[in-house]
Amino acid sequence: MAAHTLNILTPSVNNLTARIFVRAAGLDFEEVDVWGKTTSPEYLEKYPAHLTPMLEAEGLPRGYLGESCAIMAYLCNTHGLDQFSPTDPGRRAMVDNAMFYLIGTFYPLLARATYPTLGFPQYAGEVATSEADDDMKAKAAKDAEPALAEPLEVFHSFFIGDQ
Repeated sequence: MAAHTLNILTPSVNNLTARIFVRAAGLDFEEVDVWGKTTSPEYLEKYPAHLTPMLEAEGLPRGYLGESCAIMAYLCNTHGLDQFSPTDPGRRAMVDNAMFYLIGTFYPLLARATYPTLGFPQYAGEVATSEADDDMKAKAAKDAEPALAEPLEVFHSFFIGDQ
């Protein structure tokens, strides 16, 4: 049995960050695609937020941990992966900044642009969940696409830069 189990949805970009991370870190893990199972009683018992990715690992207070950035930070901390999350406070702050930027700025745009096409449910309050007509919903998704360029450039120029 692997040291870590990563519950994922295969087409999810949000899950992709954690999936790439465990491979890049060379960690012992197994991946379980939980498509259509995140609201099952078994999954909800483990993680009532019913989201992915979700890590199952010994040493976690409840045995389970959600959110890609929290999973990556936990794995860095428990495995001494300083190459991904440095111990130097200033350098670690930049990694933390990049992760918060990922979830607060980049991911909401990505969800708006891709979730309708992928068939994922939308977040409450989004145009796609409203009573707007299909043309308006398509326009909202289309408008989010070019908006992704700026956060991608910020990742490239500011967070990655010459590192």
